Amino acid sequence: MLLTRQSQIAIGILVACARSADRYLLTFEAASGTGASKEHAAKIAHLLRRAGFVTSVRGRNGGIGLARPARQISIGEVLRHTQPEISRVDRQDVLGDPNEAGFDGPGATALASIIETGWASFISLMNRFTIADLLVEQPPLRLACQDCRLSKAAPPVALSTESLEAHAAHLHG
Repeated sequence: MLLTRQSQIAIGILVACARSADRYLLTFEAASGTGASKEHAAKIAHLLRRAGFVTSVRGRNGGIGLARPARQISIGEVLRHTQPEISRVDRQDVLGDPNEAGFDGPGATALASIIETGWASFISLMNRFTIADLLVEQPPLRLACQDCRLSKAAPPVALSTESLEAHAAHLHG
């Protein structure tokens, strides 16, 4: 699953705002680590403001800041706003144009369903993580449990964040 440049910049801006929670950042300052131009950063900051992720203040001490705590902004939610195509997979996009060299053989419907399920799983996973998870150097411990699910090991039955982190700390150190 590829993230668009817009999504990468948006997440970078949100992380910068979360790290500077005590003050507003100028848009280009928030986007400085993303390599975005000042104009492109302004467009994405505007999109983030319209979506309710950031607030903006004009004036000498103005800039942008998070509209709500970083732990309340899921990465999946950000991706749905910055990559709207993620939440609406079109079978035509998946299979291609039947008049051209698209895939229309046996299994085409199954392939479209599998890809739709993959996108839904991707968004579901991204919804489990927040901007706050990106503020630390180490990945969240609960990521290790993805390995458990893939290897058929037994993760905890109750999949709360706390139980996943306890499980990950115990088994994955």
